[in-house]
Amino acid sequence: MRQDYAFSGCASLASITIPNSVKEIGNATFWECVNLKSIIFLGDAPKEGRDVFKGATPTIYRKPEAKGWGDTFEGRPVKLISEKP
Repeated sequence: MRQDYAFSGCASLASITIPNSVKEIGNATFWECVNLKSIIFLGDAPKEGRDVFKGATPTIYRKPEAKGWGDTFEGRPVKLISEKP
């Protein structure tokens, strides 16, 4: 079940790991999470809602074997977990 605005406005959120069971990211999930720097996805690319990262600028990290990922996700760069500083 999709949850819109799940972390919206959470200024203290700096990083988060999304389990492989997540198949969809709701609308504005990370809206205005101004300190969010990284999100690690443990599974395949989820379906994305609208304005997922509006006001936030995280880098997305994924496993190399995960499917469906491109160079960006909702406008944010996607890198391999091994590239995480």
